[in-house]
Amino acid sequence: MGCAPSGPSGKALPVVDGQPVNLAATQADGLGCHSGKEQMLEAARAAGKSEVLDRYAADYPKGPHDQPQSMCPAFGSLRVGLRMRRTATILSGSACCVYGLTFTSHFYGARRTVGYVPFNSETLVTGQLFEDIRDAVFKMADPALYDAIVITNLCVPTASGVPLQILPKEINGVRIIGID
Repeated sequence: MGCAPSGPSGKALPVVDGQPVNLAATQADGLGCHSGKEQMLEAARAAGKSEVLDRYAADYPKGPHDQPQSMCPAFGSLRVGLRMRRTATILSGSACCVYGLTFTSHFYGARRTVGYVPFNSETLVTGQLFEDIRDAVFKMADPALYDAIVITNLCVPTASGVPLQILPKEINGVRIIGID
């Protein structure tokens, strides 16, 4: 049994999957789900999602406290997709959002499984998340089971520019519908 790695202060560093965590890197950029509205908007626009943001601004008016006055737009997408026959539904986003969306969807008569493509900072930044989504779609594209597959990016993959628009429009006769 070896010694735990230590930082400059001599204290043991946290370890994830057998690797020491670089604590400075976790606090440096301030980007992510909780970085603040301006940073998230700037990151989304830099990722080429200005058109999506402008559409959201037009469709979801702001209230007296500058907050959207409606549910998460992904909820409507999920609800409609789950009610369609021979349609598979996959979500890509943070686990807490996926849990909340799928839990709530069951109150609206959706009795189907929802696929989930998980991600972390590394898969998001390296482009591996898109590859994981693409692999999931190809694995599910069985024309004996489905006519369509709806893959919905939630906030973080959408704002980060995960390009669902470059997924094939059809695989083995199964329509592929990407929604940001």
